[in-house]
Amino acid sequence: MNDKIRCILERLPEKRHAIELLMEKDPEFVALCEDYEDCVYALRHWEWSKAPEAQTRVLEYRVLVEELEEEIHQALEAFNSRRPV
Repeated sequence: MNDKIRCILERLPEKRHAIELLMEKDPEFVALCEDYEDCVYALRHWEWSKAPEAQTRVLEYRVLVEELEEEIHQALEAFNSRRPV
């Protein structure tokens, strides 16, 4: 299991099984989850930063995190619609 999916599993614990299944089958989904993890950590960094550009970076990373989360939701929905019941 990829170590860089902790954040998405914390955010969507009810979808753990689907996330794990999709990660086994789709390298693009793996990359999406890794990007999400990186953005969450960058957002946390900038939220604590005292740098002059911190507030701008916080806003940028919040948007990125939201966009990536939406892409992950869409990928999970598409995967679930293809899986036999």
